[in-house]
Amino acid sequence: MTNLVQLRLPEDRAQQLRNLATAKGTSLSGAVGALMKLLYEHTEAEHNIPSVEVNVLADGIAIRFPNSPTTGFSFDAASKIANTIREYLNGEHLGEKNAHLTDPDSHASSFAVWRRGNSIKVAVPMNAPEKNFTHDLAEEFADLLDKAVTRSKVAH
Repeated sequence: MTNLVQLRLPEDRAQQLRNLATAKGTSLSGAVGALMKLLYEHTEAEHNIPSVEVNVLADGIAIRFPNSPTTGFSFDAASKIANTIREYLNGEHLGEKNAHLTDPDSHASSFAVWRRGNSIKVAVPMNAPEKNFTHDLAEEFADLLDKAVTRSKVAH
């Protein structure tokens, strides 16, 4: 499970978040995620997930999760990770663990995605410790990968 923290908010602000979550049919975390998405779309605030590193390289993307090595992926493989995460978020692959060998010779650029309970788990490379994402953060991670691929295509 993802580590959870407790935030102290004035009751009116907490109720605003509950109302937003109810209106969007999501959790409080999902409501905060929706607010963060708006922030990133309408400001110059840097879009990131603090425990995840996504770096654009000349020939692909490097991803690093806590307790895992930095792993390089081609742009196509990074898009495959994002698409696989979205498939899980859409309810596909129930009870399945998807492991992808993006480099069958070395297994270096591999990943695995699966769902357990309310978490989407991603391992990069696939034999490394998994990173647990809530649904809203998994979607945000997929968005980060897509933006990195788009940014690299614009730069080259």
